[in-house]
Amino acid sequence: MQDLKPSSTEEQVEFCPIATTESTTRKHDGTVQLTSDQGVILIPTPSADPRDPLNIPLWNKLIILSTTCLYSTMGLTAVSGLGGMLTYFIPGYAAQGKTYADISALMTYPSLFMGIGNVISMPLALALGRRPVFLVSCVVQVVSLILCATNQSYAWHFAARCILGLAAGQSEALCPLMISEVFFLHERARYQQLFSSIQTVISGTLIILTSYIAATIGWRAWYYLFAGLSGCVLILAIFFVPETKYVRPLTAYKGTTIEHGNPSSLVPSSDPENAKQSDRVITVNDERILDTVNYFPRTLKSNLQIFVNKPDWSEAIHCLKHMLQLFFFPNVFWVFSMNGIFLGVNIAMGLTYGNILSGPFHWADKYISVAMAGQIVVAFLCVPMLGYGSDFIVKFMARRNGGVHEPEHRLLTLIVPLLLGIMFVVIYGQAATFPERYHWLAIVFSINGYYFTFIGANTAGITYLLDAYPTRAASSLVVLCAMRGVISFCLSYGTVSLYSKYGYDGAFGLFGGITSIFGALGLLVYFTGKQIRRFVSPWTAVEDVGKPSMG
Repeated sequence: MQDLKPSSTEEQVEFCPIATTESTTRKHDGTVQLTSDQGVILIPTPSADPRDPLNIPLWNKLIILSTTCLYSTMGLTAVSGLGGMLTYFIPGYAAQGKTYADISALMTYPSLFMGIGNVISMPLALALGRRPVFLVSCVVQVVSLILCATNQSYAWHFAARCILGLAAGQSEALCPLMISEVFFLHERARYQQLFSSIQTVISGTLIILTSYIAATIGWRAWYYLFAGLSGCVLILAIFFVPETKYVRPLTAYKGTTIEHGNPSSLVPSSDPENAKQSDRVITVNDERILDTVNYFPRTLKSNLQIFVNKPDWSEAIHCLKHMLQLFFFPNVFWVFSMNGIFLGVNIAMGLTYGNILSGPFHWADKYISVAMAGQIVVAFLCVPMLGYGSDFIVKFMARRNGGVHEPEHRLLTLIVPLLLGIMFVVIYGQAATFPERYHWLAIVFSINGYYFTFIGANTAGITYLLDAYPTRAASSLVVLCAMRGVISFCLSYGTVSLYSKYGYDGAFGLFGGITSIFGALGLLVYFTGKQIRRFVSPWTAVEDVGKPSMG
């Protein structure tokens, strides 16, 4: 465990492994005891170390969440918010011989590079720590946005946006991982959803302003705005986002006390209350006592450290190996395919809604981005429905299941978003093809409604993987984000040619059919997920029980 104080008693301690079964020490299939007669059990079990991220005060955790959320908002909005400004690029780039497909590539390729960015950064975050990688990503995001604002050609602009995608990708894997490391399992969904909803409210507001900014002071000012805001996020990150990596024993993820079975925590404590705490399971109703005798306190200086953990390149290697293994797990394959399809459809709508509204529905260019205002409403609906709703469901289902939590319970929140998503994508295609039969509200309502479907799939997918494979959290998030980026890129990249050949109704009718297929597959995963997790458990075994990680 990090930052132990030197102790004269330390030399007298002889490591003696706790007698445990193979399944306890090496394997973890995601099934845990979440509730007891004493209340909801804290998972992972927090240590007595003041520098344990789980022991950070709630106000400080919320600052970490807010800062990572702002970083994510700036990157994702700059990547996906370009749809409202594409009409301003068309005349200039068309004069350079660029087609509409080339101009659309300014949106589609960065989403692909977001996935690539995760594959590069996450192994580094495991080896070096989350904080240094996050800070470097903040710097890269600022620089890339400045390059976008100062570009002098299509190639320059395209390259700068691809670099922006590399940085913005951390919002999909690294940021959720950092958030999961400071919150407990029973509150994970609400804070992951709060992260997404704050992001949606801010990005929705900025996207609404996109057309006005481009129409009044130019599209370059739009990029400068994001560069300035990203610079502010970098400053906040330096001072308010400490390292969240913390090595825990495997037993901590099963609801048992962290002090048992941890070779690094066998230094005797002179605090009897701390010793008492280490002998029992900790619930939300228990008093948490920190050991200030054997551990260093958390200070501003310790928070400002860039490299807190000793570099461990074996974790990076393990992460790459685990990513390859997870790719072939049926439930993981379903999660990233589903998310990729939904993201791809969402991007496809973002690529086409501007032309549809400005064409047959006769909207002025400066009002195009206002169509995305409904995402703000979606954000407020998502917090109670997908965030608190998911946490309520897992606690309710655990109590019905003798206190045992199964990760598949997270998938129950997908039912409503999936059903609505099928309806929204079909209506969108019909309204775009037959504008004389539909009001423009059909386009606006559908694009914002399908965003709710994507957010629902994203929240359910992330929390499901974190619950199902806690010792593979980083690797599973990378696989999710990387493959989601690839699938969404392929889907959205072919949108222009698809609706050119088959019309909007044919293209988005196909997307609706794909959405329904993956919804049906979700039922299969829900009922067979536990068997799948048990079957793949030999490939999720911890290589070194002395230092199990989130890799």
